[in-house]
Amino acid sequence: NGIGFDATKYADKLFQPFQRFHTHVEGKGLGMYLIKTQVEALGGQIEVTSVLTKGTSVQISLPNTSY
Repeated sequence: NGIGFDATKYADKLFQPFQRFHTHVEGKGLGMYLIKTQVEALGGQIEVTSVLTKGTSVQISLPNTSY
C-alpha cells in the first residue's frame, strides 16, 4: 500500500522523529518513531522493507507473555 521509499537512502532516518520522505500527503513524521518506541518498550522488534514505487512492508514482532 503506498508508493514506498528508498530504504537504502533513508535507513538511518526512518525511525527518527519528524522525518518525512514524501510531501504530497499530510503528516508530522512521527508515526514510525512512535511505533518503534512502543514496540521496543514491549520487548519487541520492528523491521521495515521498502521499494520505491512498489510499496513498504512493516513487520512487528512482540514476545508472547501470556502464561
